[in-house]
Parts: sequence; structure tokens; C-alpha cells
Amino acid sequence: MSIRGFHSAVRPALLLLILSAASLPAAGPAIVLNVDATDVPRKVIRVHMEMPVQPGKLTLYYPKWIPGEHGPDGPIANLTGLVMKAGGKTIAWRRDLLDVYTFHVDVPEGANVLKVSFDYLEPAGPGGGPCTARGSATGKLAVIVWNQEVLYPAGWRADELLYKPTLQLPEGWQYGTPLAVEHASGNRIEFKPVSLERLVDSPVLSCEYFQAVDVTPPGEPIHHEIDLAGDSRAAVRMSPELRQHYTNLVAESGKLFGTRHYRDYHFLLTLSDHVAHFGLEHHESNDSRVPENGLTTGRVRMASLLPHEFVHSWNGKFRRPADLTTPDYEQPMKTDLLWVYEGLTDYLGPVLTVTQWVVDS
Repeated sequence: MSIRGFHSAVRPALLLLILSAASLPAAGPAIVLNVDATDVPRKVIRVHMEMPVQPGKLTLYYPKWIPGEHGPDGPIANLTGLVMKAGGKTIAWRRDLLDVYTFHVDVPEGANVLKVSFDYLEPAGPGGGPCTARGSATGKLAVIVWNQEVLYPAGWRADELLYKPTLQLPEGWQYGTPLAVEHASGNRIEFKPVSLERLVDSPVLSCEYFQAVDVTPPGEPIHHEIDLAGDSRAAVRMSPELRQHYTNLVAESGKLFGTRHYRDYHFLLTLSDHVAHFGLEHHESNDSRVPENGLTTGRVRMASLLPHEFVHSWNGKFRRPADLTTPDYEQPMKTDLLWVYEGLTDYLGPVLTVTQWVVDS
């Protein structure tokens, strides 16, 4: 909204009120999302959604352009068994002729809720495609990547759509995530309602062998932790020395950037030889995956990976190039300023890599 034509006598307080109101997103439909990962050791995740609708034509998208991956690589090939119901009956859907990520459906008269069910098939092993399109689960652990488990209606921004997510894990598994929990009982976790934008930006790391390590520096008001998930109990044992190094990392990041823009921060660290190995940034967490020996003989790789993804929370999430900021996951991202997004992070990450090994700067 431009203010160039405003009369110079307009009071600053009124200007602030007008601009604040204009920046608030409209309220989109509230969507119930139930993700059943109890069968994830067999590489199957079952999804059920319920969304308010009106009779007539409706278009649904499966996320295509994934933030941080900078490309149209949403793993649509892993979606199967798609069923839609409305008015107590199964209704037909049609895939778009030009875009495999787009689905069309005619909602019948009298129906006001659309029920959508499908399965997401986890790739077997670490191969298969870019980043999260590759393996994310073993018999002992799983990374729940929400863009794999949702459809969303066309016509809304990702920050306008409200989701109420519930996740069921295998018995005995623990988890780490930046999502706020509303209620948890047994292996069922109900998260507080969250926008689609924040949901996709907040993975869940779950595991039979799980360990949460507090790396909050003394006097730091914002909680920071490393959530460890591995294929063995030994894989998630972090030495006091290594814990101190990452506590130093958090302390030095505060000195480098001078601000915390998140509620708390989770380093989600998967230690397995049977999942894809990479790092992917998020606003209040990162999804980092290394071999099972990452906390012992593989520490050199981790020393640069976690600081890099941590820096991305400021450079890439808190502040993002305009051409990489899109209203939803169907619109293409442009990469003209990717050199800032990744280049500056490649510079600042090693700076923090060095300072994390200093006990007191």
C-alpha cells in the first residue's frame, strides 16, 4: 500500500494503524489434518483431511515448490490412494492435464465438508530425489515433513490457511518439533492450530532412540535444544564437550545477529546411514541428517552443517529475498537473489563454526 499520495498532515499513529490493518492476512478455511505414522517403519504414512467447502468446482494443490529446496520437487510420485468424499459419498476427482500437482473436483449440492484421504509412501533408502523427496524413515525413526502430507485449496495464501494437525507415532516413540503442542496422550499428539506456511516450516523428528539436549547458554531467555534421533541408542549420545561447543554456537549467534526472532529453536538432527543426508533450513528449526556416527567420528561434517542451517533462520527465513517469497507452493520461485540467500549463509556459517569451539569470546 503506497502512502505517497497521503497528505503530509496525516498523523503517524493513524498511518501505523492503516498499514498494520492492511498487512493482516484474511482468514481462510480451517482444515483438520490427521497424520497416522504408526506404520512408518513399513514406509507408509496415512493422511486424512477435512476442509469446509461450498458446492461447485474446487481446485486442490499438492505442494510443488518447496522452501529451501528452491525448485519444483515436491514428491508427488509418492502420493497414492487418493480418495475424496462429500455428502456421505465418494466423489470423482481429476488430475489437471498440464500440472500433476493440481487436482480438480466438483463438490455436490448440499455438501459443506470435503474429506480427503491418501497414503504417502516413504522412499526406501537414501536415494530418490532432492532433499526431502528422498528417504526420511527407517524402522527406528522418521522425519515427518508436512508438505508431503497435505493438500490445500487454491485461492488462498499459505499464511491464510489454518490447519489443525494431529500426529500418531509408533508406540514408545518420542519426538522433537518447533510446533506448539495442545494435547498429547500416548502416541497421539494434537498440535495447536497453525498456518499452512508455518506448518510446512515445522517438521517433526521422531524416534525410538531419542534424546533432547539443552544447548541454551546461561542467561539466554530463548530456549534452544538439539533433538537427536538415531538408529541405535549409542548414536544419540552426545558428549559434554560437544554439547558445550553447540551451546557456544548459540551464544555467538546472539552476539553476531543481536536478536532472536523465534519463540525457541530446535536443531533436529537425524543420525542414520539409511536416510538421505542433507541440511534444510526452517524458521524455528533445521532438518539436518548425517551418518549414524555423526556425534563421534563424523563430527567434522556436523561442525559446519548445523551452523549453516542455523544462520538460515536469519538469512533466508527471517529475511528472505523477494523473488524467493511466494504466496503458496504452486507459484514458481525465482532464484536471481539465491546468491544472497546461500552465499551470505556460506560466509556466516563458517564464522560461527569457528566461534562454537571457543568457550568464551
